[in-house]
Amino acid sequence: MGNFMDISKAEQEVMEKLWDQEDSIKQAQLLALFEADGKEWKRQTLNTFLSRLEEKGLVERKNRMVKAVYTREEYNYRQMKAAIDHMYEGRLSKFMAAFVKKNTINESEAKEVIRILEDS
Repeated sequence: MGNFMDISKAEQEVMEKLWDQEDSIKQAQLLALFEADGKEWKRQTLNTFLSRLEEKGLVERKNRMVKAVYTREEYNYRQMKAAIDHMYEGRLSKFMAAFVKKNTINESEAKEVIRILEDS
């Protein structure tokens, strides 16, 4: 599996369309969704993006049907986890300290964070 952290803006657009679907979708239908949005992608352009996403382990294709491997929430979690692992030695406390140092957090948000930590 490739590094799914590295996806282009266009690949992200493909993922967004796939996440909006309840199940697998025909590649032709996916292309039609982009055409309806004003994208003038050719079939090969979409196929290139799907191939890249497939190499990264983010989509599955079978019989001209395509679907996202992960839900949007699962993908976002994996992105966040990979960033924390890479940049903060996998330690949430280091991430939070860095975040709070550069960003203000109000009392309400602080209480919410504490509640979440206590509930987990």
